[in-house]
Amino acid sequence: MRRPKLFIILFLAGFAIIGSSAFLLTTGRVIGQSFFGRSYAEGELKDYVANVLKQEIHGARCQAVDTNKNGYVSCDYTIVSQPTVPRSLECAAWGIDGFLNRGCKTRLPGFPSQ
Repeated sequence: MRRPKLFIILFLAGFAIIGSSAFLLTTGRVIGQSFFGRSYAEGELKDYVANVLKQEIHGARCQAVDTNKNGYVSCDYTIVSQPTVPRSLECAAWGIDGFLNRGCKTRLPGFPSQ
């Protein structure tokens, strides 16, 4: 009699773990990006501009949520030497994809990012 109860308990526990994991990877991801996404991406942007482009950043603004699910969000920024010229990059989004991607990449006009 104990084995069927143990099987049911293990089945329900496994189902709960799988269900909560699926929630965190989908809905939880968007919730996390809404809270932490903008500041995370702007930090990646500032590091990229300072260390790779060797420029001093004047202003920066990034999207919070990765809407096309490519692991990057769109960012616009200006540099101190040209504060009226806006520039664009895509920087790593907060979440699993962002931790794997890191940094930023350029966006070429007329070419959709994949």
